[in-house]
Amino acid sequence: MKYNQKKKKENIEIFLFIMVMAVFAAVLGVMSLGEKMQPVNQIRKISSGWYYYDNGKRTEVTLPDTIQAEKGEELILYNDGITDLDAGKVVTTRGAQYDLKIWLGDRPIYEYQDTTFVRNTQMKSKLECVGEIPTDMQNEPLKLVYSNPHHGKYVLTSVYIGTGSAVIALHLQNSGIVIGIALCFLVLSVISLLITVYLKYRQMPDARFRDVALFLMICAVWLITDSSAIQTYSSHPDMLCTISFYMFMLHSVPMLHFAQKIGGLKKERILDAGIAVFYLNAFIQGLLAYFGVFTFADMLFVTHVLLITWVLIVAVLLWKEYRKKPDRSVQIILIAYMILLFSGLLSLSLYWLFEISYYGAIFEFGILVFLVMIIADTVISLVGKVRYRTEMQAYERLMKEDWMTGMQSREPFENLLAEIPKTMNEHKDILLVFMDIDYLRRINNDFGRAAGDEVIVAAARCIENVFGAIGKCYRTGGDEFAVVVFDPEEDRNALSEKLDKEIRRYNRNSRYRMSISRGFSSIRDDRGKLKTTGEWKYEADTNMYQNKMKERKTHEL
Repeated sequence: MKYNQKKKKENIEIFLFIMVMAVFAAVLGVMSLGEKMQPVNQIRKISSGWYYYDNGKRTEVTLPDTIQAEKGEELILYNDGITDLDAGKVVTTRGAQYDLKIWLGDRPIYEYQDTTFVRNTQMKSKLECVGEIPTDMQNEPLKLVYSNPHHGKYVLTSVYIGTGSAVIALHLQNSGIVIGIALCFLVLSVISLLITVYLKYRQMPDARFRDVALFLMICAVWLITDSSAIQTYSSHPDMLCTISFYMFMLHSVPMLHFAQKIGGLKKERILDAGIAVFYLNAFIQGLLAYFGVFTFADMLFVTHVLLITWVLIVAVLLWKEYRKKPDRSVQIILIAYMILLFSGLLSLSLYWLFEISYYGAIFEFGILVFLVMIIADTVISLVGKVRYRTEMQAYERLMKEDWMTGMQSREPFENLLAEIPKTMNEHKDILLVFMDIDYLRRINNDFGRAAGDEVIVAAARCIENVFGAIGKCYRTGGDEFAVVVFDPEEDRNALSEKLDKEIRRYNRNSRYRMSISRGFSSIRDDRGKLKTTGEWKYEADTNMYQNKMKERKTHEL
């Protein structure tokens, strides 16, 4: 039951990862559909020459600047520096939070209007406002019209004018850090996923890399879709905003899954509750937004509260886990969550209390530091796991292999014989060969154990040269060897002659005379009837003993 639940969770996370990858591909497609991009190549900043009228009095302004509007009055900025050379170019600035309108003389060239996706003040303040100067202009003044000041003032940003491509380059440059971080997240996500697949292939599964990959991918999509430049030049900005909100609402889920895999936190049911809460929050907000009860922007505060609450809960659980069992890994992850909590609180304070537009950069930096620490700890743990695995594999190999000859030992041989009855009917014949080195004790006594070891290794090489390509070779004891050949193509006499040939080749160049007794046994008798494993082994052993007696008589003569 528990295994099925665990498998179900893994399948859900894999499904989420695939869905996020599909969303990211869709985002790239939407970006390519933008119809506002124009080919051009130069830009200039218009800082001076601006003025407005206050009670009939002309007041000069140099941008950027802050202008007081205690009574909430409308502000109209004028600039007479636009010439015929600017015809067909693009003018850009920010100010959508003030319902900005851009005019050239009496002709409107830009007006911010809320779409079906309603943005709040902070979201509007990041938008790029872009208007195209008509080609038939006649030295008309450029006018920027602002309304609805916030906190009794207008915070005015710089104004740029240039060809379309230059303006696009400027906007991409302004969003460069965010887009760069998103691309880094994307690359790291793919790397984490590849590590997940590799570890599963090596039978060292570590689901934490899958959680990190999903978190990175969600964050990458969130940052891309939340970018002002991407939203400005997309033909489907409302869809991008909706995707951005859903990614933000769900990006904590894989990190709660990650936390569940740390120490004793897998027993904490409150983390399961947290995952359910984030899913429920996304579902309910989607319904309320669809039926027009609230906008996503209205409900953003709920997601912020949930995010801070559960990061704090995880930090407390990690602190308890660390106090219970001080561990370097838990300590690093605890610090990472504390950094994420601090950056989240700071960015939310800037967002809600001061309405500062760059609040997101602080949280994004916190996420980046958080990820660096999480990935570093996971990689360190992986290195330790790989080292342990390698040592265990080496130990297991030593247990199964004979260190002197490199052949497999008696245990794998007995395991093979135990499996053969299950597959005997799949083979026409299986040949068993028992072998024993003659006079090894005499060689040890007369020339020393080093000489005996040399003969053992030489015997192993002779046996492998004959049987290695057609069967499986084992050293089953001090001077004993065994070979199993499935469906042999040569008869036992031919194989025995080949072994004698290898032995003669060795003896010609050796100080010690080597002789190997051997006994063959087929798994089927002359009538084709299958023998039992005991009968099969007994016959091979008996034939080897008879061959040994024959060798001794020959040697005595």
